[in-house]
Amino acid sequence: MRIGIMAGTGSSNNNGLTPDTVLSTSEVAALLQVSPVTVEMWVRTSVLNSNKTADGNDRYKYSDILKHAEKHNIAVDGDIKKITKILIVDDDSFVADFLKDFLESREIVYEVQRTGISFMADKLMKKFHPHVVLLDLRMPGLNGIELCKTFETQIEEGLRVIGISGFWSAEDKRSFLDAGGERCLDKPLDIKLLIEVLEKNRQFGEGYNLQVEL
Repeated sequence: MRIGIMAGTGSSNNNGLTPDTVLSTSEVAALLQVSPVTVEMWVRTSVLNSNKTADGNDRYKYSDILKHAEKHNIAVDGDIKKITKILIVDDDSFVADFLKDFLESREIVYEVQRTGISFMADKLMKKFHPHVVLLDLRMPGLNGIELCKTFETQIEEGLRVIGISGFWSAEDKRSFLDAGGERCLDKPLDIKLLIEVLEKNRQFGEGYNLQVEL
């Protein structure tokens, strides 16, 4: 049985957290080694308290997480640095929503944001600073190859860019890889292959680390 850490101490832990530290759903999931979907279920069923941000996201005080863990005999021995942040840029909302829901339901913690508008990708890059971008080839505005070229500096710093499309030509693939893309995947996506690609050489909390825009 996993033993929960006792709440009520004022010292920080190995993650550098204090009782007043505010955490996201993905960070709570990483600490407790459950999926983000499990954390969201706890909130919906009033098992765990959260506060809503202006944009509707749940936030949690670390002290409340410790109390929850102690009450339910859950160990708080995960590492929030082991979160892989993924940005999905795809104007097909069905595909983007499916991928987001699927990835966030896994035990390995993925924190996912999505946009269907290519020019919004730059803003999300600076705000969210993902480790991986899943990038659709054909979108209004900048296409996937053109957008990948704008990530040149971030790719040099460790960002992984994976292209997805149902219409790859040989020239498309060459251009995307020449722009810094890592892999070209076909739609409909082979989910098993996608997970293998995402997990390949995954380095928790390392790689791309663009300064967060305040």
